[in-house]
Amino acid sequence: MMRSPPRSGSSKTQRKGEDGELAVQSSTASRTIYDSTDPKSTQPAASTSSGFADDDFIPFGVSEDEESDTEKYTPKKDKGKQREVVDVSPTRSRDKRRAADSEDENRHGHDRRTHDLAYDFNAAYSSRKPRPDAKSRKAPWLDRFDWERCRNVAEMLHQEVKAFVKYIEPTPVEDEMRGLEVTLISRTITLAFPDAKVFPFGSYETKLYLPLGDIDLVVLSESMAYSNRTAVLHAMANALKRAGITQRVSVISKAKVPIVKFITTHTRFNVDISVNQENGVVGGTIINGFLKGMNTNRRNERGSLALRSLVLITKAFLSQRGMNEVYTGGLGSYSIVCLAISFLQMHPKIRRGEIDPDKNLGVLLMDFFELYGCYFNYDEVGISVRDGGYYFKKRQRGWNDHSRGVLLSIEDPTDPSNDISKGSYGFQRVRMTFAGAHGILTSNAYLRAGILNSRHRSRSYRLRDHYEVQDMSILSSILGVTQEAGFFITG
Repeated sequence: MMRSPPRSGSSKTQRKGEDGELAVQSSTASRTIYDSTDPKSTQPAASTSSGFADDDFIPFGVSEDEESDTEKYTPKKDKGKQREVVDVSPTRSRDKRRAADSEDENRHGHDRRTHDLAYDFNAAYSSRKPRPDAKSRKAPWLDRFDWERCRNVAEMLHQEVKAFVKYIEPTPVEDEMRGLEVTLISRTITLAFPDAKVFPFGSYETKLYLPLGDIDLVVLSESMAYSNRTAVLHAMANALKRAGITQRVSVISKAKVPIVKFITTHTRFNVDISVNQENGVVGGTIINGFLKGMNTNRRNERGSLALRSLVLITKAFLSQRGMNEVYTGGLGSYSIVCLAISFLQMHPKIRRGEIDPDKNLGVLLMDFFELYGCYFNYDEVGISVRDGGYYFKKRQRGWNDHSRGVLLSIEDPTDPSNDISKGSYGFQRVRMTFAGAHGILTSNAYLRAGILNSRHRSRSYRLRDHYEVQDMSILSSILGVTQEAGFFITG
């Protein structure tokens, strides 16, 4: 199905929520939605722009000899009394620090206790350096891809999105490996706490995780609920170390949701374990319900292809820019999923049944970046995915804190009083990056459309004997596959 946007004059439309609040300042309905199955489809139109911070968690290291049945964690009270100012000279102080560090290293070697995290939260992207130029990156998802079968640029991007999702989504082998690790962890915890039950939640449960994604687990136990929280986390950490599941553990007991973090010994998966947080399990069940309910093709066993595509690409896009963690101000996995669900629920063409979302993946991706990067009215409007999806006035719920700048507000599907994205204090940068992605994709789409048009009219001339299939990629202008992710995928 096609729609032709009158680009001249005042062509902007307004979408309203249930209560009539202006939700977008200019809707995606003002752009053309192309059905990639329509041979007469033309090319899309444009917009621009582009684009984190410190760790709020307080980690506690766990030593090898720490007893697992410790009832209480007692910090040293005389720690502050040991400080003594001897000399204010910066040179003397620096020399003394170096000498002390050297002596400590010689005494304890590499086994000395530290308060570092068990792993770098952004191990794959720790350098935070500018990504290499698009021309130097490859698009492995296009291996043996045939561009000749694409009739227009909308179909090109649609097919490339499908190829990327197929490449990046979990394979049966990878899912089985994670399942085995979850089984080993569950067995270890239930041996230490007989009444405990371990449940997966988050992206592992919904199968919307990236190759470097965490495994999120929650332990439900009545005995843990009446015990000292810190002691329970340390006891669990020691049990996991004794079982050989991990070698290093971090107990983050001062966070809003205390967790145990570690990397598995053999498979090198990052694992987060929380205690008695039942809303995570309920949230996973709701997301799985949306995946099945939005599925227009029953052959897709994993649910809606359009929803999975938007989630996986957005997660990969933000992950490669260090904007995928809430504690650094970025957008968390749960918020990304709800954002994608709301987008599909509120898209005017989908609501009217004029397009099949699973056949317009490329255009929906561009619409997604355009809406949330350029037009959505974050100052006044919040998002809900309940009851078929709607927008609401933030000030009616007291969620419009202008002192914190532009913030995204998403109602928790499991608790309407909870704003699941309120911790994303750096969302303004996420918004700018979405806008930049839309501008980059649009300009590359126009470029590829010109090349396609020249080829179809026999007006192009080959200057080389061989062309790489990645040369025509549109998606690789905003996405790449890191060496670590490539290892997980191919290894």
